[in-house]
Amino acid sequence: MDSYAYAPPPPPSPPRGADRRWWQHPGLVVVALVVLPPVGIGLAWLSPWDRKRKILASVLAAVWFALPFLRGDPPEEGKAGRGDARPPAASVSASASATPSPAGPPALVGKGLKEAQEVASAAGYSVVSHDASEQDARQWDAGEWAVCFQTSAGQRDGGRPVLDLGVVRDGAPCPAADGEKIPWPAMPSVTGVTLARAGELLKPVGVKKVDVESAYSDVALPGDDGPWKVCFQDPAPGGEIENPQYATVYLKVAPPGAACPERPYAPLHPEPATTAPERTPGSGGGGVYFADCDAARAAGAAPLRRGEPGYRSGLDRDRDGIACDT
Repeated sequence: MDSYAYAPPPPPSPPRGADRRWWQHPGLVVVALVVLPPVGIGLAWLSPWDRKRKILASVLAAVWFALPFLRGDPPEEGKAGRGDARPPAASVSASASATPSPAGPPALVGKGLKEAQEVASAAGYSVVSHDASEQDARQWDAGEWAVCFQTSAGQRDGGRPVLDLGVVRDGAPCPAADGEKIPWPAMPSVTGVTLARAGELLKPVGVKKVDVESAYSDVALPGDDGPWKVCFQDPAPGGEIENPQYATVYLKVAPPGAACPERPYAPLHPEPATTAPERTPGSGGGGVYFADCDAARAAGAAPLRRGEPGYRSGLDRDRDGIACDT
């Protein structure tokens, strides 16, 4: 029997990687070295890699991590190119969605101020207005004004671009330049033409109200006065008509075939004048009789002196020999 005793065999070694932690997995270490080099270097030295492999992985990860800092600032053109390629920041997008950037100012000249405000607002613009004439009136009611001039007023009102509108009252002509006097139309000459023709001449001026009267005090206007001739007009020819839409033109007309009177409201058929009796000095009352002094004055006989036709003591109140002298 052999005197040597044999020791029992050692227990089998555990399989390779049986006690490896999840953070020691080679794939995870490689990903960390690329994405987060500092973390990857730490995981590499905790992994079961040999020393040579750990040193190589650490050097490569350190170079990869430092590479962006070693490249320096890019040229300006490169910055601009990358800036253009990057999508806009969230805050800029939010602002653009709240206030869209307008493509260009809308054409507002010729529109009413109220409509212009609505069109400008829909296009992304704000509006301020001023009186385009020399009067500098306030625009309390936008519906009563029209746009003559349009300029840019920079950016205000929360960053929206602003349009400055020069306006005039609705129906008024635009001045030659912003701030100048309004060129109101002149009154045309309508005397000597028929009333129908006068209406045609006044229409381009913008006059909407015409007051027509007979030039004769004893002749009434007929239902159809179109053929009547204009004798007098107010305003006079060439006179300025301010706000013609509210102005009134006064015309006095004569019937067809009749001449115009020398003055308005003269009678076409005057009553025959009463001839005063011829006075004979020293004569008495004769056959002339005046009921009162008004009758004597109407006959052109006043004052009456004693001995003249028509004189009587009943008309001579102060008994001075002269009747109807006051």
